Amino acid sequence: HEMAIKLINEPQTKKGHNAQVGMYFGEVCSVSAVEIALKPVAALPKLPARGQATEAPKKFAHDIQRRQAMSSFAKEILQGPKPGEGKIACRGDREYPVARSDTALVLIDMQADFLNPDGRVGQHYQDTPIRSGMEGCKRLLAAARAAGLTIAHSRSHRYGANVRDDLPGTSDPGYELHPDLRALPGEIVVDKWTFGAFASTPLEDELRARGVERILLCGVLTNVCVFATASQAVDRFFRVCLVEDACAAFSKDWHEMAIKLINEPQTKKGHNAQVGMYFGEVCSVSAVEIALKPVAALPKLPARGQATEAPKKFAHDIQRRQAMSSFAKEILQGPKPGEGKIACRGDREYPVARSDTALVLIDMQADFLNPDGRVGQHYQDTPIRSGMEGCKRLLAAARAAGLTIAHSRSHRYGANVRDDLPGTSDPGYELHPDLRALPGEIVVDKWTFGAFASTPLEDELRARGVERILLCGVLTNVCVFATASQAVDRFFRVCLVEDACAAFSKDWHEMAIKL
Repeated sequence: HEMAIKLINEPQTKKGHNAQVGMYFGEVCSVSAVEIALKPVAALPKLPARGQATEAPKKFAHDIQRRQAMSSFAKEILQGPKPGEGKIACRGDREYPVARSDTALVLIDMQADFLNPDGRVGQHYQDTPIRSGMEGCKRLLAAARAAGLTIAHSRSHRYGANVRDDLPGTSDPGYELHPDLRALPGEIVVDKWTFGAFASTPLEDELRARGVERILLCGVLTNVCVFATASQAVDRFFRVCLVEDACAAFSKDWHEMAIKLINEPQTKKGHNAQVGMYFGEVCSVSAVEIALKPVAALPKLPARGQATEAPKKFAHDIQRRQAMSSFAKEILQGPKPGEGKIACRGDREYPVARSDTALVLIDMQADFLNPDGRVGQHYQDTPIRSGMEGCKRLLAAARAAGLTIAHSRSHRYGANVRDDLPGTSDPGYELHPDLRALPGEIVVDKWTFGAFASTPLEDELRARGVERILLCGVLTNVCVFATASQAVDRFFRVCLVEDACAAFSKDWHEMAIKL
């Protein structure tokens, strides 16, 4: 919990990102600070009722096919990992099997602009360890190519809150992959405007077409785009192994906290049976080289396919990218004034207004919070319930002030998608009795960690004019963190209410808040 809080907020308050309120990944405040800010707002004349997304049900119905496909992957995952041609030694005395037929090396954003001291971003971070993973990436590329693994690269045209639509499709030397890490013909290259490499690219289609089920992950930044990609990969039921010395961040602490949050939950009770699914195994470059050396000596496999539909999908996504670019341009004008201001960490302020601010509560379900719930029964000795009182107080303050209210419910239990639960009145799946939704409040059902990726939440919030989100719920380092990342990807400004969140570990909560 504490690591998650750190990982959400510390980059926000440091140089380069502190000018953008709640955009990287968010401000952090307390419940009492929200109550103080909203008390005078509650006394203002009521606003007229705001709209709702009439297209949301249609979108949700369209997504049922996608959800069913993911449910099928989930059932396969529960059978355990397939044997590989080699095994990588990982943290916690664990192993990660690899095979040429189903394993890919995915390199995140190894571009000149980030890595070169004179790059658009690198010039501002010359005194940081941002380049420390480059040698590891070069060694990984050599080993993976020799072994015949699928190789994929992402390039980001998101620079902070700015979407540079003028860069993809050009030969801009800063936007290109670093000369030491260029893609070879036949390797996958995707261009993204989100932190994670799946959310705005055809990467999933390209990997599935080649039979990929397992991902070796590396690149920059460990605590931002690499972490978001790991989360999105696991959401799609790819097994993940992060190669820690082939990753880097602007801060060694942020790098190490991100590694812990990716791997520590994986090795603890409840998740340790699932290799690379929560959020991933962690290994070293040398461990990969050792595992792949005998694989490289095997007879070559025939060439694997590619996603013939990917160009079509990418063209379809151009409209979406243009809409996000428009939001980005608005964001660069700075935050709009609010009817109240919330005092946040780092002597910062987060403005709120009834017309454009929502309280979003993540997965406050009986199954997680009750000691006899499907999940809660296994975590009775943890602080998982410590944010409940804060959420109750936030709900009361937000309702009194007239903010938009949204709740998510998760039917993803570890690696299991429980399609039998949404649409029922199952008491465990329902929101906790103390935190039930009122008529007119948004309720979405999700099978991904983040609340945007598999629900109509964005449509519902946009229809009500929402641009700012007060975020709370469980788990700080998993679903809350993923929702913050997805919200900022969509250019919502985020403020996390730290004492209305909780995790299975106080350390994970605090690290997530820092990141």
